Amino acid sequence: MPVVASPASPNVVTKDQVRMFMRDRADKNILLDTVQFTDDELNLAMDMAVSGFNAVTPQSNFTPQTFPSHLKYLLLIGTTRFLLMSESFLQARNQATVQDGDIAPIGIDDKAQLYAQLSASLKAEWDELTRGVKTQNNMEGAYNSLGSGYRNTSRFNHS
Repeated sequence: MPVVASPASPNVVTKDQVRMFMRDRADKNILLDTVQFTDDELNLAMDMAVSGFNAVTPQSNFTPQTFPSHLKYLLLIGTTRFLLMSESFLQARNQATVQDGDIAPIGIDDKAQLYAQLSASLKAEWDELTRGVKTQNNMEGAYNSLGSGYRNTSRFNHS
């Protein structure tokens, strides 16, 4: 009998949640008849979203498993943005438009611009939210710990 185990520390955002948000389901992908993004692609996208968050100053050191659970939406947006940006590269590289006679041009993999626009919209939201979270965390971290060299001086001369 095979052993089935779950990770000790599951990711804050699951692959199913990302797929639900993107509507990446086989029954919704009528041209593909399967999901668009593999599990490995979803894992990489989530890892890169966390890495992007960590790179924003003040730098942090989260992993997909230790990412703050109250920031699920931020991780979902970052993961989706990475997937859409990656897909725009594939679409641009494989774009081929054909025309036969009086039939309007038919494109194959010609959605690079649409994917890039969706990615840019999510990036703008992700950047704004990330900057706000990092700023707030930085300010809260300084509360009651910000020192000054003038702390032990006063206007009065103590003899």
